[in-house]
Amino acid sequence: MNMKIDIPSKENYFYELLKKKYHTSEIIRTQIADIKERIKNDVLKEPIKSFTVKFWGQVLNNSFEKTLRIISKRLFSRGRIDYLYSFREQDLVEANITSTLTEIEALIRYLMKPHIVLRCRQGIIKGASNLLIIDEEEKNNLGNFTPDYTHRNYVASADVYEKYTGRLGDYLVLNGVPLTSEKIGRELRFNTIETKNRVFTTTGLKEIYVNLYFLLLILKLDLEQHYLKLRTFNVLENDLKIVEEKIDELSFFSDIFNHITSKDNPLLFHEGLFLDLIKLEHIIENNNWKGIPAYAGYIYSAANKLNNHFKFLEEYGLFVTYAQCIEKFIAKLTKKLFKHRSDFHGELRNLTANYNELKKLLAVSNHPLLQNDYQELLNSFSKLLAYLDFLTIQNTDNNNSGNVPDVIHIAGKSSKRIGTLIKKGIESIFSVTIEVSTKPVFRRDQTLKTDHEKDVQKLILKFCEDLEKLSKLKTTTGEDAFLAARKCIPKLTNLSTILDQLKKLIRDIENKSDVQDPFKTIFVRSNKFEILYKELYDLGVLETAQEQKSVYDILTDLQKLLFNKPLKENAYPEIIKKIQYLEDFIISKNRLTPGKDNSTYITISKLSQNPIFKIIIDIKIGIQNVMRKEAQIQEIDSFKNEGEFLSYSAKELDEFLARCIHFHEKLKGTCYYKNTLKFETAEKDFDCLINEAKDIDACILSFVRKDNKKVSREPDIHINYLKNSQLIRYNLEKAILRLQNQITQMYGFMQGIENSLNRHSFIHSGVATSVLFDQITYLLSNIDVRLIDMTESLEHMFNESVDTIFHYQIGEVFKEPKKEDFDDVMKEIEKRTTIRKYQNHEQALPV
Repeated sequence: MNMKIDIPSKENYFYELLKKKYHTSEIIRTQIADIKERIKNDVLKEPIKSFTVKFWGQVLNNSFEKTLRIISKRLFSRGRIDYLYSFREQDLVEANITSTLTEIEALIRYLMKPHIVLRCRQGIIKGASNLLIIDEEEKNNLGNFTPDYTHRNYVASADVYEKYTGRLGDYLVLNGVPLTSEKIGRELRFNTIETKNRVFTTTGLKEIYVNLYFLLLILKLDLEQHYLKLRTFNVLENDLKIVEEKIDELSFFSDIFNHITSKDNPLLFHEGLFLDLIKLEHIIENNNWKGIPAYAGYIYSAANKLNNHFKFLEEYGLFVTYAQCIEKFIAKLTKKLFKHRSDFHGELRNLTANYNELKKLLAVSNHPLLQNDYQELLNSFSKLLAYLDFLTIQNTDNNNSGNVPDVIHIAGKSSKRIGTLIKKGIESIFSVTIEVSTKPVFRRDQTLKTDHEKDVQKLILKFCEDLEKLSKLKTTTGEDAFLAARKCIPKLTNLSTILDQLKKLIRDIENKSDVQDPFKTIFVRSNKFEILYKELYDLGVLETAQEQKSVYDILTDLQKLLFNKPLKENAYPEIIKKIQYLEDFIISKNRLTPGKDNSTYITISKLSQNPIFKIIIDIKIGIQNVMRKEAQIQEIDSFKNEGEFLSYSAKELDEFLARCIHFHEKLKGTCYYKNTLKFETAEKDFDCLINEAKDIDACILSFVRKDNKKVSREPDIHINYLKNSQLIRYNLEKAILRLQNQITQMYGFMQGIENSLNRHSFIHSGVATSVLFDQITYLLSNIDVRLIDMTESLEHMFNESVDTIFHYQIGEVFKEPKKEDFDDVMKEIEKRTTIRKYQNHEQALPV
């Protein structure tokens, strides 16, 4: 055919396609788009491999090569045609294609359908396409469009040769070629020097991935276990605090702590002394007297602070005395004011003298709870004195002026002295500078005296209010604070004696003197357990030597258990057992014995009211409440009915754990690095295990806690680490934050492996993979298995997965073929080539 196209007046559809540089008709494009949409999910899941495809049929001299290239370009989303060869003597076209098998099969099936190729070389505008592929059914709709050539092509049959990729003994084969360092660099687009990075196969990465997934599930279970513990702790927290408070009441310094740590009585509060003593308490309670020299600084500091406190109480006593004197002078002053008398010289002198004494009481004025009120008192006092001094000057001026109003008085030497005093007083009060000069001073009418008296009265009332507030301090219960403080002098004196004895003990230890159980002597009046034993003995309850020894041993053991701080949960049963024995012993003595005097019953009844014994019983009750509530929480089937999810129940976590253990049994039976020859079987097993791990993960994630239920910030580090009620919350929140961070990192690493697997190449190498594995190794090396709440068998499973992953620290080892072995290796690789045959009359998968 060699005909010229006559361009019609009305533009032809096919001509418009050529004009728009299209190579396919709309029908062809739609068909290809439908196929591409249908296979896209399978294409994404498949590896990209190298294929040789041989086409037979009407494939020569009919634009088949062009058809193949154009259709494959539109159909392939991940593949490409590398080379095309036409073998006329064999009536075939051979193509080297890098793609997925699904795309190859879709291409072959589509090419088996006949296609018409329209070619135009003349009569078209410059820049237009000269080739158009259309469906065979469209050839009857050409209209006035006449091409130069019309070709029809189709594939009658096709053979697909899949080049072997995988392991061949110790060799790694990629697309039919054994790998060497240079080959890895070329095939994976890295320089030869970069091929020193680790090499992983897809199977190896999946083994790493599935073991990481198992570790992730364990960490998630541990996280959920910690949230369950946090829930439990929230319920038990108040009971734990009550138990700890009761134990504190048994401590050696409890009597002192009750006063110096409370602001109920400001005269006894001393935070600095408390902080020193609290540092000593633990070593004393544990009878570690040999380590006392290391605490010498706290002992001497506490002794100095206690001496300063005695000085403070002494100064406060002086302050009260001064206050009483001041009140008498204020009373006299008030009487004169009401009589409109102005001769205050005596009262002013006495009040000024007391004011100067008050300023000398530095211990009182610097007390943290009193200093603001004390400064306010001095301010109101100085204002009153300044005003009285002013009235004294006015009275002197009025006497000298003969009571003539509104006169000008020239100040002399005496007025200069008084003016200086006023200047100093007012400057000290109002923080201003007053210039005193010899200029005349104008005096007002005598009628202004009444206003001055009112001003003085206001100043007196304000001063008396401030004075009473400090001199008659009350506790929060309304008791006289100073009287209550004086009643505590014996306790403070006993503490001073203890500190002196501790200082002597330090000297004896340093001098290597013979020292035997010194704390028993030093704290004989402070050890509540010794006091209780003595009372039992004095009351005649301990009738035999055996009873004496038994009760003494019980109290000694109980002291060790309770003072082993923070209180250990595993010690609860033993503590209850000891206290129950003691209680049963007291009850047995509390029964009336026929024929005996009822005085025994009265004595024992009196003992049951003993405060130390009652504290011990309260501790038992508190611990029993803790254990009972904890057991109740463990018995709950689920918390899913709550409004907001916080944690799973113990039973639900046990179910998750059972699934994880079952999963590990399967994982343990599948190992690639120990048997690399069966990599294909191992890879299929890993795929199944990955799906199973995802199912378990989805179950754990079926309930998600809201942000307000999550632990999201670091706990306060300023806690008392000897208090379980504080330490448990701190440790739980710290562990939850650590686990949440580790889980997030683990997800990131697994995503990195997934990204590598999504490349669908059997061989993975390079910087990115190596860095990722370094990060994985670092994370796993820093996970302390001891911090994970799991059984010994589960810990063994955890370590097995870690060991499996660590096996890949240097990547996968492979053998590079020697030159003399290369031909034999290639022959073996050729034998593993997979051949698939496709026939035009069969639409099924290859045979």
